[in-house]
Amino acid sequence: MANRSLPLRGIAFPFRIDPRSGGVAATEGPHKLTENLERLLLARIGERLMLRDYGGGASALVQANINDGLIAVARNQIAAAILRYEPRVLPQDVSVIRNEGELFVRVQFIQAELPGVQTTAIRVG
Repeated sequence: MANRSLPLRGIAFPFRIDPRSGGVAATEGPHKLTENLERLLLARIGERLMLRDYGGGASALVQANINDGLIAVARNQIAAAILRYEPRVLPQDVSVIRNEGELFVRVQFIQAELPGVQTTAIRVG
């Protein structure tokens, strides 16, 4: 079981080398949480061999004909993935936004360590 008092820290996403140290880049705190959400939402369901139901499936929206029904299914699927795989976050609202040919998933959430509602927008395509 994870100790919630420890700061959130881990390998940066996307993977990169830190130019100052020459080692693997790391991120921590709220930025790391945003990276974890991005990785979760962009993972296709079924792409992880050992964890077949991991992923939010947001990347599948790029190829789809977006309508109200698909948006409702995507919102539900993304919220369920966050609840299951990111226990430090409680999603408040998930929305799919089209803006000038680009597609974004906006997640408003409450983080266990920080007060108030936070928002992140993840570019899907």
